[in-house]
Amino acid sequence: MARPRSEQKRDAILTAAMELVAEHGLGAATAEIAKVAQVPHGSVFTYFGTKSALLNELYVELKTELSEAILEAMPGDGDVRGQLHHLWISWTEWGASSPSKRRALAQLGVSDQITDASRKAAAVVAGPAVAIVNRARSTGALRDAPLAYVGALVETMAGTTIDFIIHDPSNAEGVRDAGFEALWQALS
Repeated sequence: MARPRSEQKRDAILTAAMELVAEHGLGAATAEIAKVAQVPHGSVFTYFGTKSALLNELYVELKTELSEAILEAMPGDGDVRGQLHHLWISWTEWGASSPSKRRALAQLGVSDQITDASRKAAAVVAGPAVAIVNRARSTGALRDAPLAYVGALVETMAGTTIDFIIHDPSNAEGVRDAGFEALWQALS
């Protein structure tokens, strides 16, 4: 009879994969992931089946965590600028406080190993945040641009802002505010 799987081991494998993908890219070896997670190498495959499945699970988990951080305490008053500002602050705070997660998510986001199913699952979780961006751009210069293009622009602006916050935390508030104003001007 097979032993029941441990959430603790699963989480340790995901955390190790995140750290190693952030540090070394998608070429991080499963043996190294197992070593960092302090589990037998075979456990990676017991819990995820393949390295690709592990990377897809990690992608969805990171996207979910980011989406939850963005949507937590989201103002519900319908003020799109206020909601977009909350989204921006939450996103940049998450990224600046979790640089390894952000780097891993960036690597995974451009990987051809991430399946359409995983991208769709992440998009469902991010749907309310995407709706805010879509509302913000509805009358601006980008109103007719494909939403995926607008999303990529927003993601790039957030990533650049996070990088500058990480490298110069003493100017974090000014950089975050300037980034938001640039985003608002680009969208509205």
